[in-house]
Amino acid sequence: MENKIEITNNTSDLKLDYDEKSPVTGNMCVILEADSDTGEEHRMCMESGYVTRSTLVLGSDACTEHEKGCSDLMKRLQMVDMNLNSVWYPTFMRMPGVMLYCDGGGAHPLDYNWRIATVVPIVGEERLKYPIPGKENEYYTTRLDVENAEKFNGHDFENALNRFYELVKEVAENK
Repeated sequence: MENKIEITNNTSDLKLDYDEKSPVTGNMCVILEADSDTGEEHRMCMESGYVTRSTLVLGSDACTEHEKGCSDLMKRLQMVDMNLNSVWYPTFMRMPGVMLYCDGGGAHPLDYNWRIATVVPIVGEERLKYPIPGKENEYYTTRLDVENAEKFNGHDFENALNRFYELVKEVAENK
């Protein structure tokens, strides 16, 4: 039996025809995509923002490699799905001018939020606070404005993602 959800009055541009039940939330909210070249499957829980792929098996080299790009919080929040034998991690997305990332204490699997921060210019004397490592008298001209990042509940990923793409579009239009 195929499980599909019908959503009416969808105001977002996000795909809302889900493929599987999430091991994170227990709801039908996972998008599954397969890479036709490698055969690898990628899954994203649209409620929690957790992601996995078929090679992320607990204790595998793929997990070790993946975790090199993860924050300590992302590693603490990992969840193991014994049905798929895969490890799920909170996602991280970066596009020109905008970043979506998880934030929180990580004391338990629900102890996180989503943040969306934009890149802002660094001007005047403030630039002296941001030297480029290894380059004498050179300074960054932009920074990620984490102090003013928008905050979304951990299981409100779909709205956070929608806002992320709105900001990406705004940045692209203002170039």
